Amino acid sequence: MTDDLQTLKREEAEFFNQSAAVRMKDGRVAIEADMRRATRRLPEGPGEGLIDPEMTRIVDDGHTARFLDLAAHQPGGRVLDVCCGMGWLSLELARRGQFVDAYDISPGAIAVGRQMLAENPYKDGFGGVTYNLQDVTEVDLGVERYDAVIGNSAFHHINDLPAFMDRVTAALKPGGIIVTVDDMPVGEKERALERLLRLALPTFDRTYRQKAVDVFKRLVGITKAPPEIFTPMEQGKHDSVFEIADIWHKRYEVLEESFRGAFSLGPSMTVKGPHVFRYGVARVIVALDRFCCSRRLTKGYLRVMVGRKPLTPR
Repeated sequence: MTDDLQTLKREEAEFFNQSAAVRMKDGRVAIEADMRRATRRLPEGPGEGLIDPEMTRIVDDGHTARFLDLAAHQPGGRVLDVCCGMGWLSLELARRGQFVDAYDISPGAIAVGRQMLAENPYKDGFGGVTYNLQDVTEVDLGVERYDAVIGNSAFHHINDLPAFMDRVTAALKPGGIIVTVDDMPVGEKERALERLLRLALPTFDRTYRQKAVDVFKRLVGITKAPPEIFTPMEQGKHDSVFEIADIWHKRYEVLEESFRGAFSLGPSMTVKGPHVFRYGVARVIVALDRFCCSRRLTKGYLRVMVGRKPLTPR
């Protein structure tokens, strides 16, 4: 491993250490730690993140339950969670009776995962989770060990993805399921629709006066739109989300490739007001988003790909 790659991995771990600390601050529970026990917290100012389980359910629109059920296809199955973060995905799979090996390089994220596991109140039918503070690319994954492999915004963080996927494919049992959830580059049309909604709706991050000033500054060239945020391992590598699709189609039988969330996520997660207003607005925006994506008027930036390993090698 080169020194540059080691440095990137240390910076990646620190990025997610800080994220875990902020999201779990003051005893709150983040969605990324346990989606069932997350504690609602509304932003008090610009730059503060939202924790709102009900809003997350509205925006999710049932997609998460679907791909989790597909991953948990084998009763009592063994699952590999790649780059598990704070571990909500592993918890949900274990609550479906799966036995999960979860890996991440962030000590802060793994500590949260272990805490949530120890506090888990949903015992009926629970399988098990082992949270490992290890780089999954350096682990012996074995041969035909796993019934499913899953990664949520994970595979594009891997340095040498084709080599890693060789090992993942070998570790997956014939007929096993592999799932990737990826955030894709946002198109100009979708970005414009999101900005328009965020301008029109009352939001936590800015007042209408601040929005008007921002629009003026951009129109006259004083400021530009803020750049997209990438983690250290994502820098210069975000295009590998397209490499993931190529790998899925070449190696696996693709059972599902769906896109959602063309423009609804940002406005829904920042809309301000009484909860009945916020949730009502979000439901309308999500329904409109779903309609536009289904008619291919827009393309969602969240992609779910579900593959199945062939029973005989391709």
